[in-house]
Amino acid sequence: MARQKRQYCPETDALSEKLGQTILRLRTADKLSLGELSEMSGVAKSMISQIEKNETNPSLATLSRLSLALKTSVEAMVSADEDQDVLIEKLFVQDIPLLKSEDGLCELRIIGSIDTVQWVQWYDFQAQPSGVLKSSPHPAGSVENLSILSGEVTVEIGGKRWVAKAGETIRYRGDFEHSLTNTGDTPAHATMVNILAHMVRTQPL
Repeated sequence: MARQKRQYCPETDALSEKLGQTILRLRTADKLSLGELSEMSGVAKSMISQIEKNETNPSLATLSRLSLALKTSVEAMVSADEDQDVLIEKLFVQDIPLLKSEDGLCELRIIGSIDTVQWVQWYDFQAQPSGVLKSSPHPAGSVENLSILSGEVTVEIGGKRWVAKAGETIRYRGDFEHSLTNTGDTPAHATMVNILAHMVRTQPL
């Protein structure tokens, strides 16, 4: 009996085409030639070329070697989710660390990435009227940026005070003891970004 030809499957063909495009994009992003990727992965250069052109269906072992060389996973390469390549992380409310001031009237949510915490720290700050958030000095040379979204916040450093209101941004030395106080009659909301000393020192003047 003659073997039947495999029927055309739109879903499989589309997945195979996406796979080839993904490998080509990742190889190009890493500035790798076909030969370089072949040496790194142990997959023949001709095979990689055929995969990128959607001319062959690679085995799982081949995909595994290519994914390791391209610093990704087989799941990511074959995923049908269009956001897979661009979405780095999504945190739900319960996943975001929450700190409170000593008086319990201020909340500081750590919304910055843990991967960049040694250079940049990013917070969501909220304070009830009269709430005070006291902070110890950050590394020498650090700069703190406070952008007021609503309400009014007074920044105090060494006995000096500055008031910032909704729509305003204030930048100040973060390497001194400092405090933030909601001196308004309504809740205050602000975004706080700390640029730590390491980042400040390594930037050209």
